[in-house]
Amino acid sequence: MTTHTDALTAAGWYEGRDAGASALSAALTAAAVLPSVTGARGWTLFPAARQALREFHGLTLVPGTAGTEVAATGCVVDPSEALHAVRALAALGEELGEDVFPLGRTDADGALGVSESGGLLCVDHGGRWVLGDSVADGLRALTTGRAPRRVVPRRWVWEAPATHEDALENAVRTALAGVYVLHHRQLYGARKLGLTATSLRGIGAEVLSGSVPLPAGSLQEIATPLTAGMRELLDAGGVPVQGCALTLTASAPRGTGAPYSSVRCSVRVGHSAVAPAAAELSLLAGPGTVHGRADGLVRACVRDLTRYTGAQTAAGAAHAPA
Repeated sequence: MTTHTDALTAAGWYEGRDAGASALSAALTAAAVLPSVTGARGWTLFPAARQALREFHGLTLVPGTAGTEVAATGCVVDPSEALHAVRALAALGEELGEDVFPLGRTDADGALGVSESGGLLCVDHGGRWVLGDSVADGLRALTTGRAPRRVVPRRWVWEAPATHEDALENAVRTALAGVYVLHHRQLYGARKLGLTATSLRGIGAEVLSGSVPLPAGSLQEIATPLTAGMRELLDAGGVPVQGCALTLTASAPRGTGAPYSSVRCSVRVGHSAVAPAAAELSLLAGPGTVHGRADGLVRACVRDLTRYTGAQTAAGAAHAPA
């Protein structure tokens, strides 16, 4: 085995390497095949894919170690080796909000792809993965056995602070903090708060689902009228505040693109019989947010909400159910 420091160079890579005509030919062949396979009108050879092929096309990498975190594996950089999985790569690209171009195949038969933002991705029998934020980083991760990031939904949970005596208004104010964070971090500007009520009796059936538009004004100014709108919605549905778990949700407005459309911030109150005034704040981010700019923005939201709640860390940075 080669050492982890020379896995790329042992395969023939060097600074400034340019596979030239062979890389261009492989790229054009893949681009010509992809539309007929995926049903797309065309396929763009974006700059990151072009650069990755020019630099790495034709290399066959061998594992650098047994694996530091997971089993190390080798790969071949040739887009024709990943054409069997172009549908899966295209579907992954839709979730990421970026095009993905086939790049090669791992020794474990995983299909490699490069994203528009330059990251190395993999689709195999075990799932979908981000191997590295750059192709070189991802190739080194493969050959050294560095653990990849799984492309799955994520959810963070905090105990929300009590900022108001009234449980519903406290939930509204907490939800508005989430609205502010999502807007401040440039994911999107929410236009309404969703409201669902779930009975605490029996099987916990949902007894109300609706939404209230966000009024004009500062978030501080609209908290009270927004709370009044929530009460009107509950009264119209004949739903008492007591005896129900209420969930307020800020979600992406219609037309928001992937992956930001998969992010939502929720506040739940009334769900605990032991602490009926307790409020739970959560942030859910879809699988497409684990890579690129979206990952950085979501992590910034997590830091902001952690500071808002006064917690040291999020109580549950766990994978959400698919």
